[in-house]
Amino acid sequence: MAKFNANINDANQTLLKFVKKVYKNTNLSIIYKWFRKGKIKVNDKKIKDLKYIVKENDIIDIYDKDKPIQRDSFIPIDYSSLNVLYEDENVLIVDKDQNIEIHSPVNICLDMLVKSYLFSKNNYIPDNENSYVVSHVHRIDKLTRGIVIYAKNKMAHTQLIESINDKSKIKKLYLVKTNTSNIPTGLLSGFLTYDNFNKRSFFSETNINPNKYKKVQQINQLINNEEFIYEVQILTGRKHQIRAIFSFYNSPIFNDLRYGARKQKEDFFGLIAYKVEFNNLQGNLKNLNGLIIESNFTF
Repeated sequence: MAKFNANINDANQTLLKFVKKVYKNTNLSIIYKWFRKGKIKVNDKKIKDLKYIVKENDIIDIYDKDKPIQRDSFIPIDYSSLNVLYEDENVLIVDKDQNIEIHSPVNICLDMLVKSYLFSKNNYIPDNENSYVVSHVHRIDKLTRGIVIYAKNKMAHTQLIESINDKSKIKKLYLVKTNTSNIPTGLLSGFLTYDNFNKRSFFSETNINPNKYKKVQQINQLINNEEFIYEVQILTGRKHQIRAIFSFYNSPIFNDLRYGARKQKEDFFGLIAYKVEFNNLQGNLKNLNGLIIESNFTF
């Protein structure tokens, strides 16, 4: 038998979702069987309703020989390279350097740096968590420098995930350096597909294959005519969207060799997630309204 005392980060999710998280390595059919056989109790009552909503301080007992997993068994590392741009009790915003992955099971990555930083401040103690793992709420590519937003608790994570695609709430802007002024300015619409074999996306102005291509939009503004630097706001967050679109117009991002750029003497990659603006957020995140965070990276 395993016993769990639900904390605030476990609350407001279904009992099924909670059990799936703490028994991540257990076959789903076995978990369903536990519900049918009454092997799951909440506050000493058998619960067969998969959609039961877990509440803070619920006592959850699971009667089976399978062992729960530790959701996050990371080992703290040196986080001195982490550049924190903003922090409050719910949110952490950091400045990612080039060639650092957001997440990796084998390499030192941004997630590990952030967890180690929060662990050092007692803001994140994995042994006290049943189902929650501190996580980023969006990604940028390994080569891209700039802003990444993290949620420090489940409540913030849920609200940020719901808000991240609403441009009236969270507006993300990128700086892009190329070698031409070929990129159409203003609102640009088209279609994108990702090729898993070649590990790259392909853009088209028309939907040549509705089964493969997804609609994309972004707003481009040329802000430096001499250095060919654009400000880009993506309205749809498809994989490699900016990189594929710039390549399509024969203006690959500076040093983006995968998308056709020539290797330059300078080794920086010409894409920075440089600004994020918060507005119209509700609840515990409303203190972020009006906040503008800018990256320290530039060209």
